[in-house]
Amino acid sequence: MKSSKLFKLLSLIACSFTIFLFGGCSKDKATTKTYTIMRPIYEDKASVLAAINGSPSEAFSSPGKIYIKDNLIFINEIDKGIHVIDNTNPSHPQQIAFLKVPGNEDIAVKGNILYADMYGDLLAIDITDVHHVHLTCTVHNFFTEREVVNGFSSDSNHVIVDWIKKDTTVSIDINPYYPPVDCRGCDFAMYDAAAAPVASTTGQAGSMAKMVLLNDYLYAISERHSLGIVSVTNATTPHFEGSMFAGYDLETIYPFEDKLFMGSDIGMFMYDVSNPVQPVSLGEFSHGRACDPVVTDGQYAYITLHAGTECGGEANELDVVNVQNLEQSELVRTYPMTKPTGLCKDGSFLFICDSTAVKIYDASSPAQLQLVNQVTCNSPYDVIARNHVAVVVNSTGIYQYDYSDIHHIQQLSFLSEKQ
Repeated sequence: MKSSKLFKLLSLIACSFTIFLFGGCSKDKATTKTYTIMRPIYEDKASVLAAINGSPSEAFSSPGKIYIKDNLIFINEIDKGIHVIDNTNPSHPQQIAFLKVPGNEDIAVKGNILYADMYGDLLAIDITDVHHVHLTCTVHNFFTEREVVNGFSSDSNHVIVDWIKKDTTVSIDINPYYPPVDCRGCDFAMYDAAAAPVASTTGQAGSMAKMVLLNDYLYAISERHSLGIVSVTNATTPHFEGSMFAGYDLETIYPFEDKLFMGSDIGMFMYDVSNPVQPVSLGEFSHGRACDPVVTDGQYAYITLHAGTECGGEANELDVVNVQNLEQSELVRTYPMTKPTGLCKDGSFLFICDSTAVKIYDASSPAQLQLVNQVTCNSPYDVIARNHVAVVVNSTGIYQYDYSDIHHIQQLSFLSEKQ
């Protein structure tokens, strides 16, 4: 309780200093501006970690990253947790658990251990029984970029579990040197809360992943320009090995054999991880500024670029790059797209999420891709296709399609926010 009061006191002192610093602006020219004030709701971290198991019927509201392991599908609910779906029968998937992990964005699974980010921390969670999971280890302050969210951070004893949003219109000064400051944004809503076995292999992440497993190591974009490395040789007790500069404006990671292909706002960076704790740069491919997931089959890399986001740029396209010589990768061809995001490759078929559909191309000849089919889906985000079943996530839930006959694709199921 003392730490809670101290945390609140320090916040009020910071606000007072802000008022003193900017309170002397001239009132000669005034106007109004509407802000969305974000007020964090805090809970005791120990209580949060002790109550990871939530309601299995938790609705989809903001689905994000996707991960498939054996007959289970893991769907990230952005900043709230992870849906666990039994996909033994893709025509009738069943939501069987929801893991409440505030600040979660990424997922990886090795054996019975699920790895998830909780803002700046990396959690190792035993999911042997998904209805009664438990924390086995925490790597503190691993994701340094997420230690501060919306201008707020948690202390070592608390975690942000939700936000109160309020639109507030204020009178401001027009001043070319100082931005208007609304100190009410510093306000805190402080709440102290009361207090089936899987195989030993890893699963498959989607192309939008920022955290992946490769053999006995976990690699993650721990900061905008850094690659963090964690040993998971002992899956229950991950060990931080270090971090390194790996490229500018990193967005995604795709593992292939003993290599990492990292997508960024400005290009693709490729690394050899034969020595897992000392990645060696193999080369890079530059493109116009845009958000950039990438997948590869070892011969060619497929990169989607989309504009209209914080990444900047105006490109909406697919770049096909020859990576047979990683030190001298070459652009093979650029294909125009509408607004592509996630993608995957299964055999000779390339699946691309593009605005209003998932497009399927015959990629037997990368320089001459042929569109063979597409399925309508509003704003698909990412796709994983394997064993003739494609799992697609969008803003409302997940779709599954049978593509055994690529020319006659059948929808198998849809789990939505209304279910």
